[in-house]
Amino acid sequence: MKNSTKTLDEAYNYCKNLTLKADSNFALSFRFLPREKQNAIYTVYAFNRCADDFADEISDVKESRGKLVKWEHMLNECYRGSPGSHPVMIAFAEVIERFQIPKKPFLDAIAGFKMDLSVNRFNSFDELQNYCDLVAGTISIISLHIFGYLDKDAFEYGKNLSYALQLTNIIRDVGKDLQKNRIYLPLDEISKFKYSEEELLSLKENENFFNLMQFQVERASKYFKNANPIINLIPRDARFTVVMIGAVYYRLLQKIVERRIPVLKSVIQLSGWEKFKIMAKMRIKPSIG
Repeated sequence: MKNSTKTLDEAYNYCKNLTLKADSNFALSFRFLPREKQNAIYTVYAFNRCADDFADEISDVKESRGKLVKWEHMLNECYRGSPGSHPVMIAFAEVIERFQIPKKPFLDAIAGFKMDLSVNRFNSFDELQNYCDLVAGTISIISLHIFGYLDKDAFEYGKNLSYALQLTNIIRDVGKDLQKNRIYLPLDEISKFKYSEEELLSLKENENFFNLMQFQVERASKYFKNANPIINLIPRDARFTVVMIGAVYYRLLQKIVERRIPVLKSVIQLSGWEKFKIMAKMRIKPSIG
């Protein structure tokens, strides 16, 4: 790396602050990592947070796509050894070299964010799963390069966890996504439960909607349980972080159900106290779902 230690430290701090500012459910979990891995995960989170914001926070599609194309170009330059001056990229270039992270999952993630600019409906779960592979499965692959793994089976269990997390986000954000004219619930499943896109857009809550969402919850829960074996395939210095990531999101899913899935008109979150209780519980009996 050509950047000075001071510049690199500043870049890592920038990525950390961006992550903490996002107030993500992941942020607490990252605190349990050793410094080197913590810097790395903050950096890749910041990289993807920026790309996601380009897709979500800019109303002009042309401008949004342009920023994603530029971000992708900067990514490619990092892999050529020319990170430029953006603090995220300065840290990013160091991280991908230190942890030998392949470029493909980052490119796939950007492809997923680009999808959000042109695709706002999914006809089937197969289509949704392909999207999840891009925006969530890629993060699992990247994270395992940073956390480390004791067996390659960790990647398959990590994929299950990535589906569980993404599906939980989709369940939580149904109403929020509707404000952007996005429906991530598979259309064939909406129809299967005798609900309709028109009812969804009008925020109609009825028994059919509840049954539809209960089906989504049960599928997400299954992915959480299928991911559990990953706990023993992660090195000890990163194991609790993975446990916390899964446990926090699983508790969020439970809370949504306890509130009878009021996701059309509100976004359920966990309080700091609830997360603290999860942390204490996971210290005694680690479990994802």
